[in-house]
Amino acid sequence: MARRHVLRPGDWESVALRLDEIISAHTGEDPFDEAFKLLVACLAHEVDPSGAEPFLARHPGESAIAEVNRLLRLAFERWPGILSPSATTHLSAPELMRCATALAGVRLLDKDLVGLDAIFEFIVSQAKKGQKGQFFTPRHVIAAIVDMVRPQAGECVADPACGSGGFLHHALRYQPRCSVWGFDQDSRASRVARVMLAASGEDASRITRLDSLRRPSRDSSPDTYSCIEHSMLHRYPQFKGFDLIITNPPFAGDVGEEYSKHYQLAQSRRVERDVLFIERCVELLKPQGRLAMVLPYNKMGGQHWGYMRKWLMVRMSLVAVLALGRHTFQPHTSQKACVLIGIKRTMPVSRFDDDEILFFISDREGKDPRGRLLLGPDGCSVAHDLPEATPLVQARFDRLQALV
Repeated sequence: MARRHVLRPGDWESVALRLDEIISAHTGEDPFDEAFKLLVACLAHEVDPSGAEPFLARHPGESAIAEVNRLLRLAFERWPGILSPSATTHLSAPELMRCATALAGVRLLDKDLVGLDAIFEFIVSQAKKGQKGQFFTPRHVIAAIVDMVRPQAGECVADPACGSGGFLHHALRYQPRCSVWGFDQDSRASRVARVMLAASGEDASRITRLDSLRRPSRDSSPDTYSCIEHSMLHRYPQFKGFDLIITNPPFAGDVGEEYSKHYQLAQSRRVERDVLFIERCVELLKPQGRLAMVLPYNKMGGQHWGYMRKWLMVRMSLVAVLALGRHTFQPHTSQKACVLIGIKRTMPVSRFDDDEILFFISDREGKDPRGRLLLGPDGCSVAHDLPEATPLVQARFDRLQALV
């Protein structure tokens, strides 16, 4: 017999599990859609003048449905592109009140959107993401990577596999005056990313749902959104590439000849999706643009992928390779991953023998084997060692940028 989940106040994972249990057990509707609308309504409540009170506190019983629908209309007007104009909740009043109880005592907009981020990460279908070899990057890892690459004011920062928008949200936290752009083929993840961007006070339309591996075709009009270049040229006719790309693309999946025949790294080889993303990211960067990319560990160390590394080093000056711990992506997978950090060369080179690359191996990933976060002495911060590499990577960037 399945056990009923016990809600643990203050525990975001517990709140997410409880919401999922209520919505999945008591409605025939899509649990993601209903949870998504509920959280958007809760966000609209928090920015409303009455938002200091707990969600639905003034609307017990049957009036809860009308209040949630009112909040959804407010959200539609306040944050264009997140909801359809006809969006309404399909949850009954008792279900809404149970959800409100689960959300009692928490505020989604507090603490840099940590709670909102954690709940959205849970409700996006983990099974579907796992089938693509794509998993959400832990937020403490994202924060460390963003600190290393240092987004600057006025820079154009992109994530071509943005998922729920974690890298973009943290880039804005680091430098509010940078310009962020996200692209993802997954409809649910891109909807979540729009909410996260809107909650950060940014334009949600900067998240576009498209296939980032699709390149411009000769017969496509520049005002279409068939690929990243056309999407950006529609807004900025002078677009020449991004200053910074930070991403964790899907690790697995055969993209087929339709794509692979157009990529140098796929010529005469059957390659995985993440290898094509490497070539695509290099292509999308400006000369001297910076790249931070999460990859399977074997891409940087396996003999089979030597040709890819050679192709990469001809075009990129590698700053660092950070090996992440095996538990980093638990509880979803134990696959080892690394972070590739580099600068795009102004011109490809024929020799790179004397290139120095910083290697860092993390042995404190901040998670236990079950994927539970390990907290430091303050009881709040995650106990991991990536910040120890940050000054070394930053110093390496400073030395290289004048030479690339």
